[in-house]
Amino acid sequence: MILVGVDVGGTFTDCVLHDIATGTTVTHKVPTTPDDPSRGVIEGVVGLCGKAGISRGAITDVRHGTTTATNAVLEYDGAEAGLITTQGFRDVLHIGRHQRPQHYSIRQEVPWQDRPLVKRRHRLTVPERLVPPRGEVLVPLDEDAVREAARQLEASGIRSIAIGFLFAYLNPAHEQRAREIVLEEVPDAFVTTSAEVSPQFREFERFTTLAMNAFIG
Repeated sequence: MILVGVDVGGTFTDCVLHDIATGTTVTHKVPTTPDDPSRGVIEGVVGLCGKAGISRGAITDVRHGTTTATNAVLEYDGAEAGLITTQGFRDVLHIGRHQRPQHYSIRQEVPWQDRPLVKRRHRLTVPERLVPPRGEVLVPLDEDAVREAARQLEASGIRSIAIGFLFAYLNPAHEQRAREIVLEEVPDAFVTTSAEVSPQFREFERFTTLAMNAFIG
C-alpha cells in the first residue's frame, strides 16, 4: 500500500509518500500556485512519484490538507460576501455573545466587529420564521423579498452569498428555497447555506461559520 499526503500552504506545497510494504518515505516540495492550487498539487505528486520511481497508478490513497482558507481569514483576504437572513436579525454577526475583553471601553477592538466577514451594508433581511422544537413554519418565506435581496447584492458586485435563517438547523427548507431563488437571479454566484455547513443551534456560531464559508468561497 502506497500512501500520499499533500499539504498546500501559502508559499509551498509539501508532498510525502510512504510505502507501507517497504517502509520507504519520500518527500517533495514545490511552489504553491495561488491562481489554481490544484496545479501545485499535481506537479507535486508527479515529482514525488518521479523521485520514488513509481507510477501514479501505484498510489493507493491520497490525503489532502491546506492552510489556504486559514490564511485567507487571518489576512482578511477573502471574497466580498453578502448575507440574506431572517428579518430582525441583521446584526447577529455584529453583536455576537456580548463577550468583550473590556466591558465598558468604547475604544476596544472586537475582531468580528472591526473586520467583519460580511459588511453590514451587505447583510439583508427577508420575512420568514421557523420555530422550535421541530422547525415549524411560523412566517412563510417571502420569495419576492429574497429575489429583491439577490438583485441588490448583485448590483453591489457581490458574487458570494450566504443564506442563514433562524432555526434552519431544524428545518432547512427555507434556506434551500432561498438558495434556488438566488441562483435564478445570480446564476454565477457562490451560494452557501447555514444548514449545510453548520447544522447546529446557536445562531452566532452557525452564522459565523456560514460567513467564513462565503468569505473564503
